[in-house]
Amino acid sequence: MFHRQHQLYANFLLAADVLAGLWGLYLAYYLRYYLVRFAPLEISSFFNPELLPFRDYLLYFLISAPLWVLLLMLTQRYSAVLRLPLGVQAFRVLQFIVATGFFMGFLTYSFKLLVSRPVFFAFWIFAGLILLFNRVILYWLLRSGNTNEHSQIKILIAGTDDRARRVGQLVESYKMWGYHVVGYLSSEEGQEPPQDLKVVGSTKELPRLLHEHVVDEIIFLGSQRRNLEEFEGLVELCQDLGIRIRVATDFLLNITSEVSLEYLENLPMLTFSPVPEDTIGILAKRVVDVLVALVLLVAFAPFALITGAFIKLTSSGPMFYRQVRCGLYGRKFELVKFRTMIEGAEDKLWEIKHLNEMGGPVFKMRNDPRVTPLGRVLRKFSIDEIPQAWNVLKGEMSMVGPRAPLLDEVQHYTTKQRRRLSVKPGITCLWQVSGRNDIDFSRWMELDLEYIDNWSFWLDIRIMLRTIPAVFSARGAR
Repeated sequence: MFHRQHQLYANFLLAADVLAGLWGLYLAYYLRYYLVRFAPLEISSFFNPELLPFRDYLLYFLISAPLWVLLLMLTQRYSAVLRLPLGVQAFRVLQFIVATGFFMGFLTYSFKLLVSRPVFFAFWIFAGLILLFNRVILYWLLRSGNTNEHSQIKILIAGTDDRARRVGQLVESYKMWGYHVVGYLSSEEGQEPPQDLKVVGSTKELPRLLHEHVVDEIIFLGSQRRNLEEFEGLVELCQDLGIRIRVATDFLLNITSEVSLEYLENLPMLTFSPVPEDTIGILAKRVVDVLVALVLLVAFAPFALITGAFIKLTSSGPMFYRQVRCGLYGRKFELVKFRTMIEGAEDKLWEIKHLNEMGGPVFKMRNDPRVTPLGRVLRKFSIDEIPQAWNVLKGEMSMVGPRAPLLDEVQHYTTKQRRRLSVKPGITCLWQVSGRNDIDFSRWMELDLEYIDNWSFWLDIRIMLRTIPAVFSARGAR
């Protein structure tokens, strides 16, 4: 399914799932209310006659709504929800309900909230049923497009080569949602068409074919050999007839970049972006960076003073270690950490460089003699990284992103590995939550590029949540 339509359905489902909480709360509350009020005495006597007004329960839900949305995003995979069978979707709903029940119970107990247990359990059940109902309804609505002739999307593919065949197969894979390939267009009249493709004619015959066939969209698979005037003629014809035309741009370069159409004033520009282009998500990422960095700097200020005092008492040298690192697209900045090594450690690196345990240009050693005893503890639990919140606050780093490399390391990167500089470096990332120094250099680089290719705001949230147990387990720390 085309991304824009998929995103529309996914957003619709998310909104319906958020409202499911309100519906579930309303049904649960009034089920409990009417059971006590109208049920026989032998039944109503099981319930506590005291019941807070509905507005109090509504307030509790509104306060916890961000957690509700967060758990939905973490468990439901809205980016791929339409590709999942109903059985898998039902299992994800069960995961969400279990997680929600756990957190609701924890919050209720922690804050001593006067919540009726029947309301709590009924809400839990009703919310789950409504979530399942949302998915069944959406599934039925989309599948109905395949049975109704007027709801189907009929597509004509301009091309008969292997690329056209692959595109046709991809479109047909969404046949259950109403997408149908009407046929294929060859570039020349009289050309011998492949026998496994339904070739209805050539591009020159398109005006006649559009009168003979019902066509909603045309996918044009351009190539460098195809005449530009022919393409312009196709666009003009489809524009006159009001038919949507889509142009596959994979012929331009062998790329995996996200392609979008941008405008500079009135000048259209086809944009190939190998980095995240979600403006709202990037803005939300920056807001979270600032908030989390402020919390870290304020909450850990007393602890930082104690840590700094121990550093000064146990070894000579400054409290903080400052080092020039590479940031976004090679911008240089001064990274700040708690000092964990003896003074002048960089000058002694050449003496032990042959003991490097990490492949590639990065130096990692399990029992580095330059690390102080206190420094080993600080590194084990990543306490030395806390001052980097200052770099995050200044905008030089992010909470989540590839590790900030040394200038000398970057000189040894391959061309593809340099792409990890296309996003801001971070305090934590997939590498940190996947074993850190237990992972070799090439896999480390792959994880960073995987993060960039699959980035979303919610991926950052998941990585930050995974960082907490990773820090306490100290797995891969050196």
